[in-house]
Amino acid sequence: MTRLETFTDAAFAFSAALLAISIDEVPSDYDGLILALKSTPAFAASLLVILFFWHGHQRWSDRYGLEDTSSVYLTFGLILMVMVYVYPLKILMGSGFAYLTGGWLPSEFDFDSFRQFRVLVSIYGSGFAVLCLIMAGLFWHAWRLRAALAMSAEEAFDTLGEMTLWLFPVVFSIVIVALMWAIPDEQVAMVPFLFFLLALFSPVNSRIARGMARRRFGRSD
Repeated sequence: MTRLETFTDAAFAFSAALLAISIDEVPSDYDGLILALKSTPAFAASLLVILFFWHGHQRWSDRYGLEDTSSVYLTFGLILMVMVYVYPLKILMGSGFAYLTGGWLPSEFDFDSFRQFRVLVSIYGSGFAVLCLIMAGLFWHAWRLRAALAMSAEEAFDTLGEMTLWLFPVVFSIVIVALMWAIPDEQVAMVPFLFFLLALFSPVNSRIARGMARRRFGRSD
């Protein structure tokens, strides 16, 4: 457990706390309690996104244990982006669940125009892309130090595979942001839901990576 990993865990825990369903005040009546509890789906979905990046950094830290200057700067950049990203994430998730339920699940954020919605999704998509790019940078940095870390050829191959895994969402997010500004207003509300397709990419990528490793190194796992 490195000091960098400890600091990162604390920062991610603080970011998760900012997503809490009722962080500013405890509900004072029944209606307020029900309204706060209706924010649970948006909170859970937002927390999953935060945990996605936390788990990625945990895997990187457990594998390589690096605390050099580049690792520190990249990790601090990751933490900074998570702190900035947390509110657009919470707003977009709340708006998404409100849209899907016809307003039964509440959203505390109102849009005055489609342009404002496009800007919010663009901020979210750009933040997601930068976070994934930083994670890719961490694995790229570890790969550059493969000799110092005494990586085997298989370990170096897996490290490059992890970097590729993080680069795909970067391209995907850029495409979604571009799509947000290219389609008409009547269809724009459905575009952010394309991000959920990324949940399908990870199992497919893992299967492809295992197949490539099996062909190259003859391993069965």
